[in-house]
Amino acid sequence: MVTYAQTANPLVVKQSTQTDNRLKQNSNLQVKLPKKKLPAGRENGGTRRESCMSGELPVLALLLPPTNIGFTTSAYPRFFWYTPKNTAQKVNFSLHKVDEKSGQRTLVYNTTLQPSPESGITSFALPSQGIPPLAINQPYQWSVSLVCNTQDTSPNSVITVDGWVQRVALSNNVESKLKQLSPKEQISVYAEQGLWFDLVSTLADLRACNPSDTNLLGSWVSVVKQTALLKAEAIARSALPKRECVSQKLKK
Repeated sequence: MVTYAQTANPLVVKQSTQTDNRLKQNSNLQVKLPKKKLPAGRENGGTRRESCMSGELPVLALLLPPTNIGFTTSAYPRFFWYTPKNTAQKVNFSLHKVDEKSGQRTLVYNTTLQPSPESGITSFALPSQGIPPLAINQPYQWSVSLVCNTQDTSPNSVITVDGWVQRVALSNNVESKLKQLSPKEQISVYAEQGLWFDLVSTLADLRACNPSDTNLLGSWVSVVKQTALLKAEAIARSALPKRECVSQKLKK
């Protein structure tokens, strides 16, 4: 069955102007990165002319820090990646649990998504139905594959990139603090705590529903630049997933 990348979950996105100093610092956000670095994987589906990718940024790229692993507090996080202009027939998303000692991989989830032919940032939320929550302090490897031609089984027909996610537990103090803050105020706390997935997810939603907010734009560009991707600023300014914007408390 084909599913579509998540595009509409109710979230708080419209916030009144804040005077807290925290908001003034967001345009220069520096995310605390994990000390460990995990291997990245990339399989190129041919050259630019041969593959189904095109445009000024013909590259499939995950939104992850240079360590290739991001932390989250969510049992079912959202994953973000940049998809270039393309003629792909489908996108495969998969998540594996990986034993750090043996390297053994166990499939947790996989699905097929319908790609947009236009370039932009895609998000996909891990569904909570039928899947166990991410275990705390357990690394998981996630991958995105752009399938150019479903009839062609050769490596040149598929472009795959992969990265890592790890769920962590917060101290009671930090958890309590976050509950008292608006989504806009939570941004700097996520950065300080190194919660990459929580930060990117919250920022993307705020940006999508407040496109004229220059402070949020500055925060978003600052974070995406920390991926160390080629032309990161151009990627940061590309289209974001559409969201349903409502005035209520942002929930995990």
